[in-house]
Amino acid sequence: MLATIPKPKKPLKEQKIHLFSRFLLILLCIVCSISSAQERAEKAIVQGKIIHYDPLIPLNITLNRLGLSAITIYPKVNDKGDFYAEVDLYIPTQVWLGYRTNFSIVLHPQDSLWVSFDGNSDQRSSLLRTVKFAGTSAATNTQIAQFQNLYFASELYDQNKNFYAVKNYDPVQYMRFNDTVRQKGKALYDEFVHTYSPNAESKNWALFETETPYYDNIQFYSIDHKRANNLGPMDTTFVIPIGFYDKLVKRLPLEKSHLMNTNAVSTFSSFYDYYINERRRFEETSDANWGITPSGERFASTTIADSLQLHGIVNYVSDPLLREIMLSHHFSKSFRKQDFKTYEKFITIVTRHITSPFLRDPLQQEYLATKARVEHPELNSRAILKDMQSSPIQEIMEDILQSNKGKVIYVDFWATWCAPCLSEFPNSKRIEADFQNKNVSFVYLCLDSDQDKYKATVSSYDLGGQHYFLSAKQSGSIRDLFKVSGIPFYLLIDRDGTILETGNHLRPLTAKDKINTLLQ
Repeated sequence: MLATIPKPKKPLKEQKIHLFSRFLLILLCIVCSISSAQERAEKAIVQGKIIHYDPLIPLNITLNRLGLSAITIYPKVNDKGDFYAEVDLYIPTQVWLGYRTNFSIVLHPQDSLWVSFDGNSDQRSSLLRTVKFAGTSAATNTQIAQFQNLYFASELYDQNKNFYAVKNYDPVQYMRFNDTVRQKGKALYDEFVHTYSPNAESKNWALFETETPYYDNIQFYSIDHKRANNLGPMDTTFVIPIGFYDKLVKRLPLEKSHLMNTNAVSTFSSFYDYYINERRRFEETSDANWGITPSGERFASTTIADSLQLHGIVNYVSDPLLREIMLSHHFSKSFRKQDFKTYEKFITIVTRHITSPFLRDPLQQEYLATKARVEHPELNSRAILKDMQSSPIQEIMEDILQSNKGKVIYVDFWATWCAPCLSEFPNSKRIEADFQNKNVSFVYLCLDSDQDKYKATVSSYDLGGQHYFLSAKQSGSIRDLFKVSGIPFYLLIDRDGTILETGNHLRPLTAKDKINTLLQ
C-alpha cells in the first residue's frame, strides 16, 4: 500500500484572504442579479436607409462602452439600402455609423431612431449635410450632426497646424498654443448655439466636445512630441515639467450628463494615467519594485504592474465616476487577454469602487464569460488546433505547406497578451468569411503565451483556420527565422509555397486585395 503525500497547506492568513475574496465574488454576483432586476440594460433600435447603397461597402456600427471595450456590429443591408440593428444600453451612449466615412449619433435606452444618408459621400462634411433623422431623439441627433459639420470644418480639426505645434514647441510654448485652441472651441460652441438654437441635451454635448481638443492636446503632447522628433523613452533631452498635467483636474467632476460624450470621456479616462504618474513622480521615490525613466515615466515588472496601476487610480483619482471608469477599463483590458485572475485578486477594489450598474454589471458578465472560456473553451467548428510543441520549427513550417498545398496561405503571428494582435482578429474573421470555400488557408501561430489563455482567445474570437501553439523555445526560433521584431507579424505564401511577403504591415484588410490577386 502506497501512502499519499499530503499537499502542503496554505498559511492560515492566505486561506482567510482567499475565502474572503470568494465571499466577495459571491456577494458581487448576488448584488448584480438584484440590480439587474432594477437597472437592467434596455434595447435601443437604430435603423434607416443608405441612399446610393453599394453592396461591396460594409456598414458598421460601433458602440463605445465606457470602461469596457467597444463593440462593432455589421448589420445586414438589403439591396435597397435598408438596415436594422439593436443594441443594449444602460445609459445614453455615443455610437459611430461607418460606411465610406463615419459620423456619430447618440442613442438612449429604449430609443427607436431612423437614420438616412447618402452613400456616395466619402467626405464627412458632405456626408453630414445629407443625414436625416426620425423617431425618438431625432431633434437631438439632427443638432449633433449640425455641430459635427461645424466642428470638422473648423480649425479645431486642423491636424497640420497641431502637428507643427506638437513637433516644434516646448511645453510652455505648447500650452500657450493650446490656450488658443480652447478659445477657438468656445467660439465654435457660441456659433453653434447662435446658429441652430439647440436643445439642452445638444448644448451639453457640444460644450463637452468643444472642450475636448484642449484636454486631448495636454494628454497626447508628450507622446506625440517624442514620436514627431524620433525620441525614445530613455531620452533625457525632453522632460515634461512638474505641473503640466494639473490642468486635467479642471475637467472634473465628471457628471452623468457627460457620459453621452462617450468617445471624449473614454479617451480622457484612458490617458488620465499621465496625471497619476506625475503625482507619483513628485510625491514618491522609486524603490526596488518600480522606477522612473529619464523623461519621468514609470516602469515596473509585470508581476506588480497591476497593483501599481490599480492602487494609483484609487489613491490619486479623487473623482468617483472617473475612478470607477478607469478601474473598469483596467479589468476589461485584462479580460481581453483572457486573464480573469487579476479581477479575483483585486475583488475588494472592485466591490468598493465600481458601483454604477452600467459599469459593474457588464464587467461582472465579462469576468464570468472569460473564466468560462479559459476553463472550458468552445472552439469554432472550423478551427483546427495542432499540437506540435515537440517539433522543430522547420517541421512546423513543412506541416503548414503540406497541409495547404495548392492554396494561398496567410500566416498570423500573435500572442494572447498582444493588444494590437487581438484588435485585428475581428478583421481576420471577416476575411475568413470572404474567402470561405476558396483556395485560401488561414494559419495562426501563437507565440510566448499561456496555453489555457491561447485556447480561450481562439474561442473568444470564434476564429476558424489552423492554429499552432508554440513553446517558448519554438517562439524564439521562429522569431529568429523570420526576423520578427514585433507582433502582429504576417506571412503571405502563394499557391506554389513561395513566401512572397512578410511584415507587420500585412494586416488582414491590407492583405485581402493581395490574396485576391494571388487567386486570379
